[in-house]
Amino acid sequence: MAPIVAIHGAFHEMWGPSQVLARWQPAIADGVWLAGGALPDNSIDMAFYGDLFRHSPDDPEPSDESLKQIARDAGLADVVRSRLGDDGAAILIEAIGRDMVRRMVDQLGRYLADEALRLQVQARLEDVVTPDTRVIVAHSLGTVVAYEVLRRHPEWNVSTLVTIGSPLAQPDLVVAHLGGKNDDGFLPWPGSVERWVTVTAPTDQACAGSNFAEVYGPEVVQITVDNGHRGHDPEPYLCARETGRAIADGLAHRT
Repeated sequence: MAPIVAIHGAFHEMWGPSQVLARWQPAIADGVWLAGGALPDNSIDMAFYGDLFRHSPDDPEPSDESLKQIARDAGLADVVRSRLGDDGAAILIEAIGRDMVRRMVDQLGRYLADEALRLQVQARLEDVVTPDTRVIVAHSLGTVVAYEVLRRHPEWNVSTLVTIGSPLAQPDLVVAHLGGKNDDGFLPWPGSVERWVTVTAPTDQACAGSNFAEVYGPEVVQITVDNGHRGHDPEPYLCARETGRAIADGLAHRT
C-alpha cells in the first residue's frame, strides 16, 4: 500500500482517478526532487470523488433557482452578500464568469449543504487510507474533506498533512461549517497529524491572505510560493520545492 494518499479539489467530475494521478504523480516527484529527495515507485494512491458531482443525462444540470437554494442552504449567499454587497452575485459573475459561479455553487455548496453527499465524498478518502499511509496531500475542496476525515480518525497512522490552495481558513465560507472551537479558541487539530504544512500562493484567491494559525493554532506551518498566473492549479503547488520538502519529510517521518 502507498505511503502517500492524494485527494483532489473541485471540478473533476469529467475526470477519473487514473487521469488525476497521472497529473499529480510527476508534479509531486519533481517537487521532492527539487527538495533534494527522490519519490519511491508506487508511493501515491489517489482518493477520487469527482464522479459524485457528475450529472446524468436524465438529471440535467440544476436550474438557477435550485442553485440559489443550494447557495442559501450552504451559507454561500450570505458570504457573497457580506463581502460584495447586495449586488455580490453579479460582481462575482463578472469577475470569474457565470459558468464558474454555477459550478462552484453546485459543488462546494452541495458538499457543505448535503450531508449524505458529504459523507459519500469523505468515504472515498476513508477507503484509500491504510495503516501504511503516512502523508496526505490535499488540494482545494479536498483539504476540507481531508481535515474532516482526519478529525474523525485519530487512530490512523497519518503523521503529515500537506494542504495546497486550501480554503480551510476562510471564516465565513468554510470555518463556519466545521463545528465549534476548543477551549483554547482554535478548531480541533486533524487527528493523528503531527505536522501540518499548508502552502498558499498570492495569486490564489481560495487562500490568499489566510491565516491558519489564527484558526487552528500556531503549530500549522504556513508557506507561501509563487504560482504565477496559475494561482490555484495543483501542479505548480506540487512541484514547488517547499511542498516537496514537506512531503519528503513526512515520508521520512521528520518533524
